This record gives sequence, C-alpha cells and structure tokens, in this order.
Amino acid sequence: MEEIYLNIAERLGHRAEGLARIIEYATSPRQARIIMEMNQPPGPALTAEQLGEKLGFATRVVQDDLEDLFRKGLAFPVNIEERREWRAPSTFMRVHDAMLSGWAVFPDRQRLFELWKRYDEQEGYEMIASLFKQFDVPPLMRVIPAWRSVLDDPNLQSWEDWREIFKGMDLISVVDCPCRLKVGACERPINVCMNFNRNAAYDIASGHGRKVSVEEALQIQDEASTAGLIGMVVPNARQMDHMCNCCSDCCYGLVPLKLHDISFDKSWSKSRYEAMVDQEQCSGCQRCIDNCNFEAIEMVSVTGTKKLKARVTPEKCFGCGACYMVCEPQAIAMACVRPESHVPDTGFFPYE
Repeated sequence: MEEIYLNIAERLGHRAEGLARIIEYATSPRQARIIMEMNQPPGPALTAEQLGEKLGFATRVVQDDLEDLFRKGLAFPVNIEERREWRAPSTFMRVHDAMLSGWAVFPDRQRLFELWKRYDEQEGYEMIASLFKQFDVPPLMRVIPAWRSVLDDPNLQSWEDWREIFKGMDLISVVDCPCRLKVGACERPINVCMNFNRNAAYDIASGHGRKVSVEEALQIQDEASTAGLIGMVVPNARQMDHMCNCCSDCCYGLVPLKLHDISFDKSWSKSRYEAMVDQEQCSGCQRCIDNCNFEAIEMVSVTGTKKLKARVTPEKCFGCGACYMVCEPQAIAMACVRPESHVPDTGFFPYE
C-alpha cells in the first residue's frame, strides 16, 4: 500500500491500515493526491484550477475527479449547485456515512461493505470505544420518542416532536442507513436515515438520497419505530441537520460500546420520556421486549394471574417509544420524567 492512503486516513483522524484500504479502494492514485492537496474545514476551499496548478494536472481532469469524489463522499463543495470550490472531509465518520450511503456509485458494493466491516471489527470499534473511555465528553446524539407515543402529551416541545421537526425543515432527504448496510446484523428497514437542509441538498445532488415530503418523513419514522429503530438527533435543541434511525445491532454509536462493556449513555442522551406498563392491560405477548434495544423490559410474575407481565426498568429505558408502537392492548404509555433543561439549547457536535 502506498503511504498516501495512510496519510489520508491520518488526516481523517485514524491512521489505520483498514481505513487506508478503504480509501485505496475508493480512489485512483491521482484522486488520492487531490484529496491530500485539498484543505479540510475550516481551511480555504480550492477550485479545480487551483488544484490543477498545484499538482500539474489539467483543470478538466481535476474537475472530473472532484465530481467522482463528490459522489463517493470524499470531496465536499462549498456551493452544492455550482460545485466550484472544494474541501476535503475532516473526519472518518463523515466519509463513513457519505461513502456507504452512496454505495451505488461503486462497481462492487459488497467489497465496499466488507472493507468497512473489516476495518470496524479489527480497528475502528476499538478506537471509538477507547475515545469514550479516555475522554469525558457529552453524548453525541439524543433520543426522540416515536411521535405517536407522545401524541397528546401536554409537555411535548417542538424540538422533540417529529411532526414539528420535519415541518421546520426547508428540505428533507432519506438515505440508506450506512451502519445497517455494512453490518447487516438485523432485518430492520434500511432506507430510513434522513438529512435536512444543506445536508439534504448534498444527498440529492450526489445521488445518495431522494427528496421526501413532511408526510413521507413521518411515514418513514412510523415504520422505523414500529420495526424497533430508535430516532436520534444531535443532543441539543437547535442544530438538527440530520437524524438517524439506529439499533444496537448495527449502529456505530452503540456497537463499540456494547462490545467493550461501556454504558450506552456515554454516546446517547435519553429523551425526556420513559415507558410505563399498565400490567392489568398487558397481554404478556412480549413484543415490547423484541422491540427494545436497551434490554429495559422484562417479564415478571404478577399476583392474581398465571401470565407473565411486562415491567420496565427505568434506569435502562431511553424513552424511544418503540415498545409503545407494538403494544396491541395499549398497555404502555410514555411519561415525561425530565425537565426541559435536560436538553440544552446549543452544543458541539463533532461531525463535519
């Protein structure tokens, strides 16, 4: 392997052979040189002409390469429509999400998935887990309950209501979940992660995703929650530019913690809600247990009946409402148990 691929991996935050192999697979030697020559945010963006002059390549050749790298999640334009000035990605997570969601541009998608999975299993998961162990940082994502589970709650705020969140966006796109694509550890829906505004414009221009209406977004969210996926946004109330529908079998934010016995709340912030079971109404079907990613529900003996009934362990519940979505006897309700101050107005999200 040429040194340049390891250097690109280092710029992305992890000088690892597995990550370098992914870059090597995704780029030509010339494209690798272009990536190394581009600045990362917040450095100045460069045009194809400027990059061509620096590297000794024709402008047209560089522009064609930049367009290809754009579709592969390895080059990002300042203006998505004009695509004249460009920067390199600054984190491997940005590349991970954009490259895997844009799998259709690669001739061998299974090879792409296998390379990412191998990197994760051999190097990536351990690196992510070590960061959570070493540094005391705030959670990176926040759980938002399934909107039907909190439909009539008077405490519900606009920044935790999917209906209001989607209505507040100028543009919404849906893409395939990058984690579920590569890991394939569950059979839950894949085309369920959504981006907003500028991120959505990137998806549509690059061919990674498609535009959806507010009504379509709510339908996607309904299907995801019913399938046991957890709706997530950034941890604060003001900087939502994307959302994920996650599971503990595949998600980059949970699998490393699960493997290294680290509490999920290191990565995720609970919603303000908590599931509660009316055991008189509970039929004992156990569908709520199958839909819970946090092992927060158990079946227990109850006086007066031979049937086991569901019981929630409050400390383990993250308030996603996935259990509510599959409870046919409507024995589960979501109670608001945390103040509005639980969700900060602003905060840092180290994504771009």
